[in-house]
Amino acid sequence: MIHSIDASIVDESWASSVVPPPYDSMSGEERQEHLSDHPHSFLHVTRSADASHGHPTEHRRLANEGAAALTRLISEGAYSEPTEPCLFLQKIETEGVIQRSIIGAINLGEEMLHAHEAVHPGRVRALAAHFRQVRSMSSPVVVTSRDENLDLRSFEESGHMAPIRNFTAIDGTRITLWEIDIDLSAFGSPLYIIDGHHRIAAANEARFDRALVAYVPLAELHLGSFDRDVDELVVLPRRLVERLSKWCDVHEVASRELAEPTEKGVLGLGLGDKWFTARRRDRSGLDAEFLHATLLPELFDIHSADDERLSYRPAGIGGRTGPVTVCLPPAELEDVFRYADLGEVMPPKSTYFLPKARSGVLVVPCRPV
Repeated sequence: MIHSIDASIVDESWASSVVPPPYDSMSGEERQEHLSDHPHSFLHVTRSADASHGHPTEHRRLANEGAAALTRLISEGAYSEPTEPCLFLQKIETEGVIQRSIIGAINLGEEMLHAHEAVHPGRVRALAAHFRQVRSMSSPVVVTSRDENLDLRSFEESGHMAPIRNFTAIDGTRITLWEIDIDLSAFGSPLYIIDGHHRIAAANEARFDRALVAYVPLAELHLGSFDRDVDELVVLPRRLVERLSKWCDVHEVASRELAEPTEKGVLGLGLGDKWFTARRRDRSGLDAEFLHATLLPELFDIHSADDERLSYRPAGIGGRTGPVTVCLPPAELEDVFRYADLGEVMPPKSTYFLPKARSGVLVVPCRPV
């Protein structure tokens, strides 16, 4: 059950300097540049994830800095006083994609969310330290269900509601917010985590009473994928192609665009300045499983998803960070449900749902139990 929330909302006059791009759409260097260029960005509050592999003292330091940044934003008038409890309808428009969601909260002691990804303990500890310090959440955990009957377009198109916020974020994304009166008790059983596994784990570790969520109906979900960059090329590209041919039919193509995978079982591969498609002869299992269990170990001697030679970025976003790039097709939503129902996890960065929920739009107080 998704409940109403009492939220402080970013002021429209501040929003274009406060609401940042998604955290994982930027590399570490890009995040540092963003923080330098945008002193009021909410990323100054939420950058605790940068300490995911750090010592607990680093977690606490960044958590204290984040809490101080949030206090400054509130004291300078960037946020309204908390609203009366209500639900919100949010519309995000970016790069030709529109996503609507209902924003509210779940009671962590009552609601079980079905997960499809494992979490990194270091990042959970960093986020939990952040939550304990700021005692609030701003980045919604995105959830959905198998229900196909909720059409959020009808609320927007009815003309009965006036937006309470309508602004452009730092990266040009358009965000519109309405207060909405809707009974969600008939929807969302069970709820599946789409994005935000670490935030849920950290909220539980911080012993929060509730967690901020954005419920996105199936019709509003858009699936993308993550590219993998490998920062070394130890053998000639033709030798890698020969070894890859053990499992795939490999063909050279003229550009990155032609190598972009569009169907299950077909991968794109960038080797130096050349691009290839690799069609798996055995298409059973997830493409991400094939990549992490077979190709990365066999071709690059990479046996861990955290290998320092391996980096991840949303497909088509940012520049390549190494001489090798592996592109995967988007996962299928039914795979997400199936793994979650079985209590199993997909390989890291198997899914990328867009547009990403944004931090800095709402700030919702959360109390330890």
